[in-house]
Amino acid sequence: MHRNNHSYDYTHRQIHLSINILSENILNVRSVQDWAHIMGYSRAHFCRIFTRLFKVNPKLVLRKARFKQICHSIRHDWPATAYKIALDSGLQDEKALHKFLKRNFSTSFTSLKDFLKREAFRSRHQACKVTEDELFYRFAKKSGLDLSSFPLDISVKEEIEKDNNSKNVEP
Repeated sequence: MHRNNHSYDYTHRQIHLSINILSENILNVRSVQDWAHIMGYSRAHFCRIFTRLFKVNPKLVLRKARFKQICHSIRHDWPATAYKIALDSGLQDEKALHKFLKRNFSTSFTSLKDFLKREAFRSRHQACKVTEDELFYRFAKKSGLDLSSFPLDISVKEEIEKDNNSKNVEP
């Protein structure tokens, strides 16, 4: 099995900590390479161990964390420009933000911001709030991203499906 269980256990503890490290350093982590470097591993070794342990590619985890940070930044600063949101999310500039959203979620900054505003308006009237995880699920599904790597609570998926299938007019 493993010749040196001590180093094996240490490596797995390190990889488990990598999620916390990512969330604490999202502004400094621009790529999996950066994330691996912060963790003290080569990109290839980090990806191999991370994927083996969590059954998901770290690139997808980074993508999800970045999307959640973008949504969080927009929600906490509605008048912010795309450039400010990009910097607050660890992206280089507004061009990188637009490219990230278009390439990974088939949406634009303006569309996402408008959607978040509608959700905020609706949540004031319905006493519910869409979480960043739910937003990630909606936009990832719309863009055709394989969601099997990102399990959500079944009730969350059902609510989102029901909401997407309803004919209600948005405010």
